[in-house]
Order: sequence, then structure tokens, then C-alpha cells
Amino acid sequence: MTPAEPREDPREDPREDPMATLCRMVVETGYDDIPADTRAFAKKQILDIVGVTMGGSKMDGIPAVVDFVRAQGGTPESPILFYGGKVPAAMAAFAVAPMARAMDMGDTHYEAGHGAEYTIPALLAACGLLPKVSGRAFLEAFILAQELMIRVGMGNQFKSRELPAGSNGGHYIFGAVAAVGKLLGFSFEELMNALGIARLMTQPHDSTMYAEGALMIRVHHGFVTQDAINACLLTRRGITGPTQEILGGARGYYAIFTRAGTVDLDIVTRDLGRHWEMTRTSMKAHSACKCTHTGIDGLLGQMAQHGFGVADIDELALAVGSLNWTVVALPKAEKWNPQTVPQCQFSLPYILSSVAHDRGIFLDAYTPEARRRPDVRAFMTRISAELDATLDPLGTRIVTRLKDGRVITGEYTIEKGHPDNPLSVEEVVAKVRRCAGHAAMEIAPETLERLIARLLDLDTVADVVEEIVLPLTPEPAPERRPVRDPVEVG
Repeated sequence: MTPAEPREDPREDPREDPMATLCRMVVETGYDDIPADTRAFAKKQILDIVGVTMGGSKMDGIPAVVDFVRAQGGTPESPILFYGGKVPAAMAAFAVAPMARAMDMGDTHYEAGHGAEYTIPALLAACGLLPKVSGRAFLEAFILAQELMIRVGMGNQFKSRELPAGSNGGHYIFGAVAAVGKLLGFSFEELMNALGIARLMTQPHDSTMYAEGALMIRVHHGFVTQDAINACLLTRRGITGPTQEILGGARGYYAIFTRAGTVDLDIVTRDLGRHWEMTRTSMKAHSACKCTHTGIDGLLGQMAQHGFGVADIDELALAVGSLNWTVVALPKAEKWNPQTVPQCQFSLPYILSSVAHDRGIFLDAYTPEARRRPDVRAFMTRISAELDATLDPLGTRIVTRLKDGRVITGEYTIEKGHPDNPLSVEEVVAKVRRCAGHAAMEIAPETLERLIARLLDLDTVADVVEEIVLPLTPEPAPERRPVRDPVEVG
């Protein structure tokens, strides 16, 4: 990945704010304007995120978030997936979005980072604001919102430059707002206004949420999606936000939040409507931070090709790219002695030690018993890591020294799930089936298979709530509420 050359200061660019161009794309683009291959990719991606939301639905912190949401009360609009009961749509998003991130097995874009773990929970919750949402409308809103959010993240090279500099962006809320606004039928002026409100709520601001094993790495998704729905509902009630400098300009998002000093306003709108950047999103094959995945696949490949096991390894010497170094190798005291589930998910030595022992990693690697395994802990002391800034930010070089004297070296930059090595539909389906066994509610096999089929054929779904949401809501299924006054929901 080669960083773009810095362009002129975005504060001095006289053109229309690029968010206005993106907003126009969202409002004016219809289902039939989106290429068939892009729609097919999006259906696979939606299935993937629904699956990891199942798998994350009872992980650490999630029951507490659900209890918090239920205690708030309010207008019963949207069901809480896997738990039941209806709450205001914004609070339903607050409850469900952390589930989507908890496994750390969702999607990431190579430059914009996580995306669908925000937009899909927001959309699922926002369905409760309308009498009926078709699969076509849901799919359309998702694709356009993902495209907007990803392009904003590309504008300041979020993953390759900003995250290593200590930022954790704030562009996620723009995608969630665009998704909800499109679903509610916003005009250009309404969506720009909601995005202007979101500009003042960009979060999180830095990468400290990856530190100390804090649960905010998943819970912040709830804040973002809740704020996105509220921004849209407030827009409908006449609350205004600034719209002239949302991305560019002296007071725009890029000028305020860009740390590494590299902004490319051109890339935000380049080939818009012709090239769909959202199809360059990766889907994870492993339940761990993306920054460990080239290392995981590299080690698994070496073990398969050269026929050795963990007992044969003397040491693993790793060199990692800048993003991997920042996220899963520092601070060393924490990464080599992780205690909580998030710490383990973001620990390169813990992940690779677990993979060396189990030849893969899934939720069973994060149980209290697994986190205390003496064999995994002992092998972590044989793993070392150093920064190599010449590597791709997500790249890993592995030098494996075996006890028989062999030394195996490999450099890995394209992991399983990468756009150039994607998960097939069949692999995503297998992943969803595996995730379903960890859901907070029991999902009958026939219900799961019907759900998978409907998500892969989302275009033909007549009512997303009836066919997608309610099958994932414990019985007795909550009654659909009457739609709000049209003035409020459009």
C-alpha cells in the first residue's frame, strides 16, 4: 500500500465540500443504478455481519448494555435482537451495535477500517421507524452509506496514516447517518443537515479505546449508531447543523481531526458512481483483530506446507507493518500479558500462540479457562516482534526457527478474506452457522437456514422486520407498533 502524496491544505480548497457530492450520490442513486455485482457483494457482507452479531450477542458487556437500554424505557419502536422487548429505535441501535463488534470478526476496509458494524445495526434499528422496509430499500441504503463512509475514511488515509499516528477516526457516524437518512427518504438538504449534526459528534477521537482491555472497543459502536439515528430524527424536527464545511474547509472534519497531515480531497469523490469502493471491503476469517490476520495465515501456511506443529517450534520472530505494530504489538507489557477478552483479541503474541496450538482461532480461545492456558502463555515468551516500516501497514514477516535447525521465512500481505483473496459465499455461510451456536438465544436450525437464504436473496424480502429481525427475536415476538406520524418519519 503506497500512501498518496499530500495535496493542498483542505482548508484552502475552494470547491464544493466533498460531503455535498457524496450526499447527492446517496440521495439520487436508486437500486437499479447500483451494479448487480455490487449488490451481490453487499448481500454477502450483510449476511456476514448478521452472523457475527449473533456470535457476539452474549459476550462480555453485552448483557449489561441490554439491561441499561431496557431500563431507559421510552416509545416501543424496535426490537432488541436476541433479547426481545421493544425500545426506541436509537436505543435498539445502542444495544445491538456492540454485538456486531464484540467477536472482532466483522468487516474492514483496507483504508477506512470497520464499517458495516455501524451501518447494519443502525439500519436494523431504524426499520422500526417505518411501517415496512423492503429488502431492496435496506440493501440500497446499506450500499450507498458504506460507499460514503469508506470514501471519507480514504480521504485522510485512516488506516495507513491516521491510526498509526494515534487517531481512531470519527468518520463512522457519517455512514450510519447516511444509511438511516436514505432509509427514511431524506432530501439532499435533510441529509446534509443530519451529516452536519454528525460532524459535531464525530467519535471516537483516538485509539486509546484499544488500550487497557476496555470494553469501549465494542460499546462505542452503540454510541455512534444511537447518535446517528438521533441526528436524523432531530433533523426531521427542525434541528439544524452546519453544512458548509463538513469535510473540507478550516472548520471541516479533515482540518480538525487529521493528525498525520495527509489529506486527498480528490480521492473522496473520484469515479463516484463508476467505481464502488465498498466492494474492496474484507470479511474476516478469524475471530481476532485484523492486524493479526496476515500473521495468522502466514503461520498456518508454514505449518501446513512444512509439516510442523507447535511442539517443533523454537521461536517465532515477527516483523510487522506500522498499523499492526501500533494496534497489536504495543504496549508490550500489555500485549505479552493480556487478561481481558479485548486485550487477548488485540494481542499479537496471544493470537499467534493460540493459533500455533489450535490451528485456528474462534470464540473458544477467549473463555476464562482458555485465557489462562499454561501452554499458550508459555509459548508467548518465544514470540518476538519488531516494527518494519517498509512492510505494508497490515503486513507480517515471520521467521520460524524449528528445534531441528530449520529456519522458515515468509512475508505475508494478503490474508484470507482480503478483497484479492475473498471469502466465498459458502465460507461466509459456514461462518454464520458457526457463529449462531454462540448467540444469546437459541436459533433453530430451520430458522437459521431460512434466514441465510433470505439474506442472500435480500432483494426479494418484502418486510425486513418480519423476515429478518423477528426470527432473531425471542418468543413471544413483540407486536409491531403503529407507525409514527408521517411528519416525523417521512
